[in-house]
Amino acid sequence: MHDRWKPVPIITGLLLLLTYFLLQSRSPDLALRARMSQMLDAFELHDTTLDRSVLLARAGLLAYYDALASASRDVSRAAGDLRRGSRTASAEAARLLGPQADALADATQQKTVLVEYFKSDNALLRNSLAYVVRSAQTLRAKATAAEEQAVAAEVGALATLLLRFIQAPDPELGKTIERLLDQLPDLPLFQPDLQTLAVHGRLIVQVLPRLDAGLRQLTQGPLLAQARSLRDEMLRHYGQIEARAQVFRVLLYAVAVLLLGYLGYLFVRLQANAKTLRLVNDELRREMIEREQAETALRTSEERLRAITESTREAIVSVDGRGTVISWNAGATAMFGYNPEQILDAPFTQLLPARHREVGARRLADWLAADDFYQNGRAVELNGVREDGEEFPMEMSLSSWRTAQGTFVTGIIRDLTERKQLEEKTRQQELQLIQANKMTALGTLVSGVAHEINNPNQLVLLNSRLLADVWSDAATILDEYEREQGEFLLGGLPYQEMQATVPTLIDDLRDGALRIEAIVGDLKDFARPGAQGGRAEFSLNDAARRATRLLAHPIKKKTTRFALDLADGLPTVKGNSQQIEQVIVNLISNALDALPDSDQGIALSTRWRAVERCVVLEVRDEGAGIAREHLARLCDLFFTTKSGSGGTGLGLAISSELVRAHGGRLSFESEPGRGTVARIALPPAADTPSERPRESA
Repeated sequence: MHDRWKPVPIITGLLLLLTYFLLQSRSPDLALRARMSQMLDAFELHDTTLDRSVLLARAGLLAYYDALASASRDVSRAAGDLRRGSRTASAEAARLLGPQADALADATQQKTVLVEYFKSDNALLRNSLAYVVRSAQTLRAKATAAEEQAVAAEVGALATLLLRFIQAPDPELGKTIERLLDQLPDLPLFQPDLQTLAVHGRLIVQVLPRLDAGLRQLTQGPLLAQARSLRDEMLRHYGQIEARAQVFRVLLYAVAVLLLGYLGYLFVRLQANAKTLRLVNDELRREMIEREQAETALRTSEERLRAITESTREAIVSVDGRGTVISWNAGATAMFGYNPEQILDAPFTQLLPARHREVGARRLADWLAADDFYQNGRAVELNGVREDGEEFPMEMSLSSWRTAQGTFVTGIIRDLTERKQLEEKTRQQELQLIQANKMTALGTLVSGVAHEINNPNQLVLLNSRLLADVWSDAATILDEYEREQGEFLLGGLPYQEMQATVPTLIDDLRDGALRIEAIVGDLKDFARPGAQGGRAEFSLNDAARRATRLLAHPIKKKTTRFALDLADGLPTVKGNSQQIEQVIVNLISNALDALPDSDQGIALSTRWRAVERCVVLEVRDEGAGIAREHLARLCDLFFTTKSGSGGTGLGLAISSELVRAHGGRLSFESEPGRGTVARIALPPAADTPSERPRESA
């Protein structure tokens, strides 16, 4: 046994060595190295562009400083990229390259500050120079006109010296200019202009040397040298890593050759052992023949037991001490859907829902480990899972037995689906009755509230008409008074404004009262219970309008984009209009609840489908949509996707039943994230002609 396992640690060690050499022979991050090189190239290019922009600005060839500011930002951004790139490298590379990248970024920051100083000084110099040139010309012309030739000569000489100083800022020449500025004549006629000229002249003498010094510091700074140093350090580091990787590649090849030789040696040994195994196999075959004879007798006994278990409708399942299924009858196949070949030797917990498997396995282990089986024959209810994933309720009676091989458990399982369905149907009928009673009470309450609102509203309507007549009579008198007495105030406002406003206010008052009257009428119609079995022809468009008026307030609150598109010439439908209104109200309410914000819209439309001979009403929203697995269950009783917000799962179930009672169908189309379409299709009234107007688009 020791000799058999001896090659395993050797091969494992060689494989681990191969893996180590493979990892060490990898080349450094070529992508990072290339990216760092590109960033260095970009940095040098931006730095050169910045120097060129500085020189152009100094030469006066750059009208605006936008290019200079853009070049400064590019250099700073490139330095920041180099700093971040050095930190994303390996620890060794970050240790070597990080300080240089940080120094380069700091130098870049200093250069950016110098650029700002340069821009300020250069702008100041250009401004003063422009003023001196313009002022010198003005003063010379003014002095010539005043016949002050001495002033004209000194101003001309000063302008000439300043231009020479700008071309070659000699310190001695600067002192000469300052002396000349101090000796300017003190003439009242030219005193303000000469003083301003002197200020700008001294500013040029002071700023120009500082500007040239800053220019030399900018263009001759160590920035490019630091960038080249960073590049050299990067190339040296990655070159060393590549050389080390090459050494490990040679070692990798040597170990691979050694492993191949050792595997060849093992193959020769296996060939020799195979001959010995064939002899042993012949001996085992003889022993198996003897065992098969014993198993035949045992199988005969098992067949008698199987005949008994296969004749029952209940599922009879046996498991061993590991919880593995060892016995499976035809009743179990019919109940769970698994063939014996699929389930034998599988864990019993496979027949339980995934959420219950861990608890079920633990309870089965406790059962098998118990010394006494006081719960034998006790029935328990739990959920099972069929082969297709369907869960169903079941009742299981357990009993345990022991053999020399260990402890076993046998369970007799009965399907409780039909019994549970009957119980659920009874419960659902009770809930439907409760909901119907609630709706009846709500209808009574709505009718009473509508009556209480309607009485004062009629008084408002009557008074608004009287107010209109009173104003009409009073307006004639007030107009005559205005013509005689002029403009006057009425209610704190000018009469001319009130003359046009009061009739509008009275009309708005009457229109509001009429709207309240219409809403109250719709509420009373909606809440009024229809006669049992009473069916009449009605317009689907009218039902849609009434439902929309009922929901006018929540529609305005939830969305700013509500569209009503009702087709002309629709055939009438036959049934209970209040019930269809209830369905439309439910669909619009669900659409409003699905909108994430008021920018999403809802569209209600009707049309005639000539091919299918049905009248269709659609409610289309731009809400969150419905998951595909939920679409088929939307009309199931008590199924809701809004349980967290008070949904009961009754609205769509009742709506579907009402539409089906009218001979129609309620269907849904949805795509998560893109909205939902709820569609009602109703047959036309029986006396509708076979040929209707063309189908609307």
